[in-house]
Amino acid sequence: MWEDDPFGGMEQQALEELSEAVRDEEVSQFRGRLPMLGEVLDEVGKAVAARRCSGLWVVDTSQLEGWERQHGAGAFDALMGRLSQAVEGVKGSRDVACVEADGADTLVVFIMGDGLVDEGALEALHGGLLGAFDRAQMAVQQALERIALGSAMVLANASVDPRRQIYRAIRRARAEAQVGYHDQQRRRSRVVGHLIAQRKIRTLFQPVVRLNDRRVEGFEALSRAEGGAAKRLGVHLFVAASRAELDGELDQACRALSVERRPEIGEEGKLFINCLPPTFYASNPELRAMLESWRGAGMRADQLVFEVTEQITYEQFVRIMPTVRMLREEGYRFALDDVGTGAANLRLLAELEPDYIKMDLELTRGIARSERKRALAQYLQDLAQRSGAELIAEGIETFDDLEVLRQMGVALGQGYLLGEPQEAEAWEGMVAQVIDTLES
Repeated sequence: MWEDDPFGGMEQQALEELSEAVRDEEVSQFRGRLPMLGEVLDEVGKAVAARRCSGLWVVDTSQLEGWERQHGAGAFDALMGRLSQAVEGVKGSRDVACVEADGADTLVVFIMGDGLVDEGALEALHGGLLGAFDRAQMAVQQALERIALGSAMVLANASVDPRRQIYRAIRRARAEAQVGYHDQQRRRSRVVGHLIAQRKIRTLFQPVVRLNDRRVEGFEALSRAEGGAAKRLGVHLFVAASRAELDGELDQACRALSVERRPEIGEEGKLFINCLPPTFYASNPELRAMLESWRGAGMRADQLVFEVTEQITYEQFVRIMPTVRMLREEGYRFALDDVGTGAANLRLLAELEPDYIKMDLELTRGIARSERKRALAQYLQDLAQRSGAELIAEGIETFDDLEVLRQMGVALGQGYLLGEPQEAEAWEGMVAQVIDTLES
């Protein structure tokens, strides 16, 4: 924790305890979905001997060691649980899925019957797993980018114990997964570089809506890969760019395109744009060029909202604050993003003095069914009010969650229920208009 917490150490501790309780709840939802390999080994061994198992594929998460250190064991366990659930959804009805061992980082699926282990089947599996995590939070997307898939055939041989054949096939599949993973990284790096150089980036805009009267406050700009490039990446554009060490270049391109392609927001609307910390380093001339473009188009400073993620280091915090304070004095607005499921730091909240606090979408989703999520959200609502900010709930997708947030007094919301991300033309003239999709 950073020193001189202006809200007090007890406040910080209470917030962290609430966040930890929500993470524990997420883990418990997915615990124990798949058996261990040892529990199915005899069954699968008999199938191998009888030529009823043609092979296996693995989901290898061994590349997530660094991710687990950053996000914690609870987040890793929750991810493995969600992967287990996704595997159940994409495997064949007769296939046998398991976890290699308790606490292990590999899922195994044995292909039974007439199924084949080939490249096409592995690609279909990959697509199915990614589809199960559609619109997942960025931390989960970062984890997905590091997951490797591999396969191996299992051919019956009467002179070899079928159980040893299974273990050897798993080792071969993991080795194949690692080779494929590194090849995939090289391909993604080239794709991201071409997208940035050619500006082949889709800019979409999602409405930020006042929940009390359903009126559009403004739009958040979101960037996606165009067409076939999105399929070749297989993960979120920014996740792929980060692994290719091109996230700074992508961030600059997306900011410029967001301002250039913005919808008509009138005199009172807001444009929310995401920014990595280096945006606010003193040596960044691109920021000044973008602001000149903004003012040159007749826009006011208070109509532009910079979204700063809560997940920044102390060193980055020190470097960005001089520029942040200067921009605040000029009238620009700020939002603290991704708040709620990580280790929130109240020092950043106090120093940034955000106009908006954006509640992480994983906290919003299912809030109507979770007492722990409601408790944490209420705490964030109280903090927002005390710090002079407005709370924005991201990820609103059901009427039940929407109603709970309304009753709590949350000011603003985003999510597919309120409006899907679309091109600017789809939102022309929508600022201050009522979103009709909320009629139940």
